[in-house]
Amino acid sequence: MEPTENLKDRSTYYAINKIIDLLSKVSVDRFIDLTCWGEKLTRDPEVKGPIKRVRGFLTQEDHPARELFYRVFNTLSEHKRRRIFQSLFLNAWFIGGRKRDCNEKKLGFRPPFILILSPTLKCNLRCKGCYTLGFEMKHELPLELADRILRECEELGIYFITILGGEPMAYPHLFDLIERHPDMYFQVYTNGTLLTREKSQRLADYGNVAVVLSLEGGEEETDTWRGKGVYEKIMQAFEYLNNAGIIIGTSATVTRQNVDTVSSDEFIDKMIALGSVSQMYFLYIPVNGRADFSLMVTPQQRDHLRRRVLTIRNTKPIFVLDFWNDGPHVNGCIAGGRRYFHINAKGDVEPCVYTHIASDNIRDKSLAQALNSQLFRDIRSRQPHNTNHLRPCMIIDNPHVMRDVIKRNCLYFTHPGAEEIYTFRSKYMHHYAKAYALLADRVWKEEYLKLKEVSQGSS
Repeated sequence: MEPTENLKDRSTYYAINKIIDLLSKVSVDRFIDLTCWGEKLTRDPEVKGPIKRVRGFLTQEDHPARELFYRVFNTLSEHKRRRIFQSLFLNAWFIGGRKRDCNEKKLGFRPPFILILSPTLKCNLRCKGCYTLGFEMKHELPLELADRILRECEELGIYFITILGGEPMAYPHLFDLIERHPDMYFQVYTNGTLLTREKSQRLADYGNVAVVLSLEGGEEETDTWRGKGVYEKIMQAFEYLNNAGIIIGTSATVTRQNVDTVSSDEFIDKMIALGSVSQMYFLYIPVNGRADFSLMVTPQQRDHLRRRVLTIRNTKPIFVLDFWNDGPHVNGCIAGGRRYFHINAKGDVEPCVYTHIASDNIRDKSLAQALNSQLFRDIRSRQPHNTNHLRPCMIIDNPHVMRDVIKRNCLYFTHPGAEEIYTFRSKYMHHYAKAYALLADRVWKEEYLKLKEVSQGSS
């Protein structure tokens, strides 16, 4: 790797070269050494903390993190390991972190770590609970506009790009966009039905792409949600991706009907056997304008998922993210550009993928201007929205916050029907938040605050 302007000190070059050398072979000692050298690349406590925790897991002989590292390393060739290191760890975490530091001083706000980009709303499926069902299906970003967005991301220090839709494989410029930005790390969420052997190999050859396949459980649950025959096509997509040697993740929309299935040992073991190294859980949120509120998980089911995630993390070689129950790990809501934001296929700059409001369109504003809008500043000034980080969300946990944001800012709803949960459905959302609060506040006090007190007492 050639030295860059962003990494001037010799000790940093030395650490990078040591890491590249360690990537050539697979062993637990090398995994541990990687975390030690990685820690030398940053002063950011938000990066150092997780690195230290990972190292702690790796030093435990029976912790599944060891097997997870083996699974990832054995999936990738040495060349692909280097590409992942360069795009995800070096650029997104370390070089990107330094750029974000500089931009924070210059712009007055810290750019986020992640952009969620939905370049198209076109999709070959009409999944039952998709948050885009209320949208018109024709919107799509021109390649030059999407390319401009990513160039501005790099200037701000944002190198982690998640591609949603619609269906990303239906976006005609997907491969061109990735090719134009080899220094970025791309995470592509797909229903898997449009993947081919050739497309899978092409994505794998880039070396800076991971693919996340979406399914709602087994064949019955998935086909009920996504359409008959979809599960079988997803199984074929797994085969293509595994043969290509690419990092695979899986995601599930969690509803009242499938929460037990997608959090079960049987489901997780199946995903591991199919090659998934990460499992993402997204609660069903009724924001599409055609929502079935009865699909929302109950408070007890949400807490059940939280407990299952804790168990899976300690027993299974798979990385798990639960974007609502993981609030305690990120101090609450990360929307509004605090850690991430969303640009939809019309170019609207939204606080997150579920808050279908905007005050700016990227066609009319620079990325920096949009991130520093009054709307985004207002949301960031309120975070965390609750001292109980098990109740992080301003949509389902603190709906009064979202209603106040809408009231106090000059904004628009980004599709027909997006306003319903803040108007005639607001009472339902209020009662839902209140019911969950009764359970979550008890859990927060008995488990999280008590653990914090014990930790402080022993230090």
